[in-house]
Amino acid sequence: MTELELLLKALDEAHWELSEALIGMPDEDVWRRVDPRLLSVGELIAHMCYGEATNILGGAVDSPLVKHQLRYYSVVVDEPIALDLNAEESFLEFSRIHELCKTKLQTDNPDLDAQNPFRDDWTWGYTLRYMAFHCAYHTGQIYSVRHLLGHETTDN
Repeated sequence: MTELELLLKALDEAHWELSEALIGMPDEDVWRRVDPRLLSVGELIAHMCYGEATNILGGAVDSPLVKHQLRYYSVVVDEPIALDLNAEESFLEFSRIHELCKTKLQTDNPDLDAQNPFRDDWTWGYTLRYMAFHCAYHTGQIYSVRHLLGHETTDN
């Protein structure tokens, strides 16, 4: 297995864990914040999707989840977003973007030590390692938000 395949597998595992975190998510709580300073589950999904789309595709993708204001917590916390998507629809849209990213990487097969043209300070290898971490980190936040909302979640 190549290093690219291993990194994509790690990213796939992070996406799988996200799917687990969303099991049983009530539609009415997807875009609900438990506190004005904590992002909603939907905002966290959209932020993860924005990160993957912009860092791998350069943002050249049409998606309701890829909005510039989702780039950093400090921006979106003061500009809340609530889309007309439930948890399943949000996850499916993120999965669609994730598959586009994977296809591009598999087709291009970039040198993992080469600079990512969408991030001056990142190589392709770092980009993939960070995207797996990014998805896993924010999935952990989703579990916490769900617990604060009083939801029962899968054993994580």
